[in-house]
Amino acid sequence: MNSIYKSLLRPLLFKLDAEHAHNIACKILSVTEHSNLSRKFIQLCSSSSSSGLNLFGLNFRNQIGLAAGMDKNGQFPKSFSALGFGHVEIGTVTPKPQTGNPMPRLFRYPSYNAIINRMGFNNDGVEEIVKRIKNIYPKEKRLSPLGINIGKGKDTSIKNAIDDYIFCLNKSFNQADYITVNISSPNTPNLRELHKSSLISPLLKSLSLENKACAKRNNSEPIPLLLKISPDENFKTLEFIISRAVENEFSGVIATNTSVNRFQNKDLELFESGGLSGKPIEKRSNEIIRFIAKLTDFKFPIIGVGGISSVNSVVEKLDAGAVLLQLYTSLIYQGPFQPSNLIKGMARRTNKWTFS
Repeated sequence: MNSIYKSLLRPLLFKLDAEHAHNIACKILSVTEHSNLSRKFIQLCSSSSSSGLNLFGLNFRNQIGLAAGMDKNGQFPKSFSALGFGHVEIGTVTPKPQTGNPMPRLFRYPSYNAIINRMGFNNDGVEEIVKRIKNIYPKEKRLSPLGINIGKGKDTSIKNAIDDYIFCLNKSFNQADYITVNISSPNTPNLRELHKSSLISPLLKSLSLENKACAKRNNSEPIPLLLKISPDENFKTLEFIISRAVENEFSGVIATNTSVNRFQNKDLELFESGGLSGKPIEKRSNEIIRFIAKLTDFKFPIIGVGGISSVNSVVEKLDAGAVLLQLYTSLIYQGPFQPSNLIKGMARRTNKWTFS
């Protein structure tokens, strides 16, 4: 099925502006999202056998998930689950709706299997998105876990960022299977300042306390909290951040977000500004995964993101120390059946991990 995408559909879509092509894909997904028959057909085409995995108290059908950014507004979770993803992460969501940065803001680089984006957290706002998820993909009817990725609003000062995250946590608590705290997008002003020791400690502590308060109010367990980090921080900073995340009872880390670096490649330096994803950031992503896994003695779960394009790249990330994986860019280049193709070609590898 991916060969049909590559030979017929992708050439047509790649003649269009990247965001225009994305919007066309969304219209197609909108049809499948509201059609049980079409989703069953997709499920049949993408079916693959794999061992399930229990993590964070959640059951994952497989290790391949959808990264945040593809379904920003939680419009197509059933369709992505039907395509074979073992979990789906939506967002990033913010307290209020926002349009994001001016267009053009999404760019393809096919010869590098790369994408640059400077979208800027364009989304419908957390309340509207959570309401939508409750209607179309409620917890009791899910094929796979749903994560909600939360961030601060563009106009919120960094000193008030905690308020935005707490607001989004409260609104998402009852419909998310896990919540990702995004401090690492390069496209929201000052957001990455939250990696600083003076800001990260109070943020993580406040969210951990609020998570427990939400659980108490809802007579439930706290929801798994994950932290999505930047690939552009040094290891000393990452060591401090991970230690604070562990200390504040976060469930794991997502490594990594997109990069503002161009890795001393003169061709890449000519790219548009924004966050780089895809093959060029694979090496850096793997380095960070390997560092965190060894730092925590393989006891702090890592979801690996960045440059996954083949079974070999999947295995490299798992060998580096990831336990779950997420895709975005390779879905654009390889086609919608990429997750099932990867699952069919890989063996489940989690023997290094000692967490329960």
